[in-house]
Amino acid sequence: MLLLPSQYADAPLRDLLHEAGRGRIGVDQAFVKAILDRGPEAAAELAAYGLDQPEEDRVDLTVDLFHILRALRHPAAIPFLIDLLHQDDGEAPDHIYEALGELGEAAVEPLLELREKADEESRGNMEFLLAGLGVQDDRIKQLLLDRLETDPADAAINLSLYGDKELIPAIAARLERMGEEEQDEKRELEYSMRNLEAPVVDDGHPPYDVFENFEEVAPPVWDVLDAEEIVEFLQHPDPNVRKEAAEALVDEEPDEVLLDALVGVAENDEDAVVRGAAWQSLSEYWEEPGVAAKLREKMTDAGAPVRERAGAAIAVATNELNPTVEAALRELYENEETRPQAMRGMWRTFDKTFAPIFSKHLQDPIRTVQNEAITGVGYLGMVYESKQLEDMFDDPDLRERALFAYALCCAGDTTRSNAKKLYRKIADLAGGLNDDEKDVVETAIDTRLALHGLGPVFAEPHEH
Repeated sequence: MLLLPSQYADAPLRDLLHEAGRGRIGVDQAFVKAILDRGPEAAAELAAYGLDQPEEDRVDLTVDLFHILRALRHPAAIPFLIDLLHQDDGEAPDHIYEALGELGEAAVEPLLELREKADEESRGNMEFLLAGLGVQDDRIKQLLLDRLETDPADAAINLSLYGDKELIPAIAARLERMGEEEQDEKRELEYSMRNLEAPVVDDGHPPYDVFENFEEVAPPVWDVLDAEEIVEFLQHPDPNVRKEAAEALVDEEPDEVLLDALVGVAENDEDAVVRGAAWQSLSEYWEEPGVAAKLREKMTDAGAPVRERAGAAIAVATNELNPTVEAALRELYENEETRPQAMRGMWRTFDKTFAPIFSKHLQDPIRTVQNEAITGVGYLGMVYESKQLEDMFDDPDLRERALFAYALCCAGDTTRSNAKKLYRKIADLAGGLNDDEKDVVETAIDTRLALHGLGPVFAEPHEH
């Protein structure tokens, strides 16, 4: 049973989270709004879910839950936020501290309770968080004074955060009692005292724009869904979702059920773009009786919508190239509406006679056209365009696609023994690679090897 955006507001919160965790709905602005509209009382359930996500979840919602809880500003989020601090790699926890600080007075009691149950090291962390709340409370003040006696350097940071000028005499008195061997601690306390003496302007906490962290519309997470689930989405009321579902089925192991589903959509869906996507995915069923004939017929059907013909043309071009296919691709290329699809069909042929088209569009202002040009340069092995791809590494919108294409076509021996050397070369040129980019480059190099009849280096053979 599909959960539609129009149903989010009335759905139990647990169902919303469960569907998102399974990847069956995208975590987008409609999803976030449906939760925020429930008010602060939703925070406890969100935090509990984040602390113990079900084993059957296939998508980690931790970051999404953090943003939503930060927007709700409810103390029920504190255990979840503390857990995030413990998980953090220490590089950039400021956003978590900020989220706790935004809770203000509401966080005092929960943090004091947590401190009482914590070990000594964790108590120091709790005091740091309490000081950062900016709430004047005698219990917090006493904790800071106690820490001033036992660990002046650690206390100095907390005292600066707390910002109470009335603590200056206590700091001065502690300084007088410090020995010569405590010069480092003295400097920390003197710095803290200067901070407290300086004028302070409290601007409060600005509103948190939670929606800037989410796409306006996000699709299901197709790569975690099984084929049976994806088939469900072929009946979704949104044609964009049906289109993406049809495209996602190309990655599934072909079987008769999927074949029947795709043929049904290709022949009967009310939307030509969706039909085109289904025709394209039927490329995997080329050898099945009647499929190739249907695809050829649709590709050359002058009376069919061009987007539908384009999908069929991609499928045919993936499996055969002859004058009829080439003519269809070039005709569709001349139509701006179907130019990206035609170019996709062209690079799938691996025919280098199409190379000038990809060179022509490497700097195309229409992003979908440019994307296909970049991919085409890679798959056609256009090494003479690799410098243009290298220049795209600095563009965050093009970087991953350019990295993939560059790994396919750049100069270098295509051998299994040279694969890791090629990887290091690309990583150096790109100024380093994050985890996602590493996967992109490794997949591209394995693909390059496969195109030369060689086994993968980075993936297990059954994964490639």
